[in-house]
Amino acid sequence: MEYLKKKWSVWFQTLDGDHDGVISTKDRDISTKKFAEIRKKLESGDKSGDKRPENVKFDIEKWWNDYIFRKLKGPEVKMTNDEFVNSLAEAYQKDNAAFREEMERCFEDIANFLTPDMQRNITENEFADGFKAFKFGQVDEEKINDAYKLFKAAHEQLTVQLLVDAWVQFTADVDQSKQDIIMEIYGN
Repeated sequence: MEYLKKKWSVWFQTLDGDHDGVISTKDRDISTKKFAEIRKKLESGDKSGDKRPENVKFDIEKWWNDYIFRKLKGPEVKMTNDEFVNSLAEAYQKDNAAFREEMERCFEDIANFLTPDMQRNITENEFADGFKAFKFGQVDEEKINDAYKLFKAAHEQLTVQLLVDAWVQFTADVDQSKQDIIMEIYGN
């Protein structure tokens, strides 16, 4: 459980967009802008599967309320690292299989906002841009490049689904013996 708590603290830091030591509605607004920029960049590229019908909407506020703020409600929600980690630990300890399913939905929701094609290949530049957009402190570009190469070596092609699976492993897997590429990028 301590390993998961360490990873959740790392996740907290990626969510703290203004780096003030709390995650809040202000951070939600920062991430909303970042996701919109990434989606716009994807849609303007040559990937034909990235355009979606205009009636498909993604409610980032609901995503933050469901997966990040969880039980906290109100117009100005704030969470410390300890509060965030404890809320995840409570859900995990209650039912770890349900927690894993929740994390799958969490990252599938984000992926579906960015592109409807879960089997779409991710280029090295897209991979790097995504991790740089949600960095905390200094993320070593060499680590990002190495992580991309690790994905490619293990899977030949890096798809949106593989990236979702990596985030689920990062947020829901207690096994330290498994390689955790997200932790390698952000946590070491």
